[in-house]
Amino acid sequence: MFPGLMIFSNPGSRDPSARVPEPERTGFSFSIDEPVSVMSPAVFASPHSGRLYPKGFLEACTANVLDLRRIEDAYVDRLLADVHLSGSPVICGLVARACIDLNRSESEMDPLMFEDPSPGWFASRSPRVEAGLGCIPRLAFNGAQIYGRKLTRREADARIDQIYRPYHRALDALLRRSQAMFGQAWLIDCHSMPAETEHAARSPDIVIGDRFGASCSPGLADLVESLFRAHGYTTARNTPYAGGFATLAHGTPALGRNALQIEVRRRLYLDEARVEPHDGFLALRRHFSEVAQEICAFTRAEVGLSGGDGKRKAASETDAAKVLGRKRP
Repeated sequence: MFPGLMIFSNPGSRDPSARVPEPERTGFSFSIDEPVSVMSPAVFASPHSGRLYPKGFLEACTANVLDLRRIEDAYVDRLLADVHLSGSPVICGLVARACIDLNRSESEMDPLMFEDPSPGWFASRSPRVEAGLGCIPRLAFNGAQIYGRKLTRREADARIDQIYRPYHRALDALLRRSQAMFGQAWLIDCHSMPAETEHAARSPDIVIGDRFGASCSPGLADLVESLFRAHGYTTARNTPYAGGFATLAHGTPALGRNALQIEVRRRLYLDEARVEPHDGFLALRRHFSEVAQEICAFTRAEVGLSGGDGKRKAASETDAAKVLGRKRP
């Protein structure tokens, strides 16, 4: 049920400096679970649940694989496995966050990690970069250094071109399709958070981020919070996570784009030390599916559609609901 690690490589070169991640075919860096009919303007995403580790990346690592895996949003994609049944697509990154972080700006690079950094990277030193968590992370779990050498700009460019940009093009296409079909688009960006780093005894189960009301209409944030509370989870709003790059990039309500981030405490479903789901996984997946159904109903109502109207709208737009990416294996 839960696949292990996978790797891919550039088989054409024996030069270590040329060993860069090269997806096997278009769409390999992401997957999309499409509904039978698109019935809602919501798009669900999990950018940090990828479990693919490029061979060239692993060869450059000094951190052990378990420490790399501990910074994944492990199995969040599986928590969302039934969400497409609600009538919304689900896009997931497939390549591990330790290799490249899809929820960062592509210019958020630490130039000190590279032999030949781009001049533009020096102007993008955000707190995340300083903490070792830029678009290409420097640190794994518990501050472990990921690399045993400096990288080249060519390696960074390859990851951006082959992994990062295909995911973001596909996400943008899904949101543009929703806006074309319904007049609005709603991104639901899903993540998990480690219990250990945020005062585990007091940390909430669910953190809902809307950039303090700037990225999403307050009605959806209120609804999502109330739904999780009804299932018995403790919640918080915007603290300690108000939203990341995707929420900032796609959350412009005045332009018909809303974005909401959902963070779930890993301890609810995951043995964090072993990075393996435990007995709480199935209950949380069921609750996510139920919350997703209500989110889809809310977004349909926001664009003036009842349940039946949504079905007719989806049927009339069948051609627009084509698959944009490869189904997850």
